[in-house]
Amino acid sequence: MATPTAQASAQTSPAPTARRRYRDPSMLILVAVLLVAWAVASRFTPAYDLPSIPSVAQQTAHILTTGSTLASLFTTLLRVAAGLACAFVAGTAIGLLMGARDAAMRYLLPPIRFVQGIPSLSWVIVAVIWFPGVETRVWFVMVVVTLPGFALQTYDAYRAIPADLRDMARSFRPGRVALFREITLPAITPGIFTAWKVNLGLGIRMVLIAELVGATVGVGAQLLSAEQLFDMASVISWTLLLAVCMLALQGGIELLESRVLRYRPQPEAQPRVGPATPTSKG
Repeated sequence: MATPTAQASAQTSPAPTARRRYRDPSMLILVAVLLVAWAVASRFTPAYDLPSIPSVAQQTAHILTTGSTLASLFTTLLRVAAGLACAFVAGTAIGLLMGARDAAMRYLLPPIRFVQGIPSLSWVIVAVIWFPGVETRVWFVMVVVTLPGFALQTYDAYRAIPADLRDMARSFRPGRVALFREITLPAITPGIFTAWKVNLGLGIRMVLIAELVGATVGVGAQLLSAEQLFDMASVISWTLLLAVCMLALQGGIELLESRVLRYRPQPEAQPRVGPATPTSKG
């Protein structure tokens, strides 16, 4: 018979983390099925529509071993990092300001929501007309598209802090830095991680669209060149490389999130259902 201590430790044992999801065999099965379907379909379609797996693998190896093409991949990732970093700093500051000051909320929240409602492609066209430099265009599009997400997530998380909790903390007369560190920062951190995970994929898509217009270096420029040459193997190779990079970055964010927010209760694993054991009476 299990002791109460053992039962308590079993109930509070950590649930599977985000890293365990990547060990799920169902993912390997799905990838294998897709590869088999790809191999079969490529035998009945032209190479410019669906190239074979070996040709894509050869093109991917060429990209990773050639300095100029590898520089395009790193350039795109650096553009994403620079744009997201600026949007994160500005958006978080705006979100905190809107949450802390009602006057700021009345003047800033409507424009933020208006900017978020503008189609992303419209911002690309505006950037092409306004800015002659490619780097400025890409940076502008990245910031203007992803900043509302950071601002609104931070604002919503700040407004969700219970007023009783904030009043109780103020009764101890803490300084502004201590109040922010002990109350505000833990409350907005989950929303910030959510904004990063959402904006990462959005930012990569927007960088590709911006690079298609006038850029000579970057994954978007390489995709445009491959499209003009009907080189489907290069299109798939660049797409897969960028998808793998995004998955790796997403995994890094989730790992950091699990460490920073390890105080949150984790969902318990479902118990295995077995045959019922007879219970003694009396």
